Amino acid sequence: MTDNEYRALFEKSPATAQNALFEEYINYVYSIVFNKLRSCGSAEDIEECVSDVFSAVFLCYDSKQNINGDLKGYIGRIASNKAINMFHSLSAKTDRTTYIEEMTAQLPSEDTVAKNAEQSELQDIMIKCIKSLGEPDSSIMIHKYYYNMKSNEIGEKLSLPAATVRVKCSRALKKLKELLTAEGYDLKEGEI
Repeated sequence: MTDNEYRALFEKSPATAQNALFEEYINYVYSIVFNKLRSCGSAEDIEECVSDVFSAVFLCYDSKQNINGDLKGYIGRIASNKAINMFHSLSAKTDRTTYIEEMTAQLPSEDTVAKNAEQSELQDIMIKCIKSLGEPDSSIMIHKYYYNMKSNEIGEKLSLPAATVRVKCSRALKKLKELLTAEGYDLKEGEI
């Protein structure tokens, strides 16, 4: 299928064109993605990347971008780029492998164990206090401070304006500080 054939079919029926493109290029895209991700990706990762490739191709045609005839090369380039990006993100997760010798050489001291226990207890109390804030405040706090999301991202996720998210976050932070103080934690400015 050429670019012009696909465009003509797309103008008649976008769904039919997308199905035809998918049927013709699925094996081609899958082989490109599989070759790049087979060393670090699961079957689900490979399938997700293949889906991302076709999504990118379909979005391109929805925006009427000109490909100048070489449809197979264009799809191959998108597949290669998406697979490389996923490879880098998956490799970053798997590079954290440690060996038993390294683990035994780094056994924690009693002080470290006690400090970790205190930290774990504080985190449990913090989560309990955040949940007691109620919705949408608890969701805003978790997205902001645990997932490090920006106000506009949180707003999109919770269907709220970014300004509302900022105001609610500020108020929830004050409530959280009061709740933690009631739990016996004396927090100084900037510790939450």
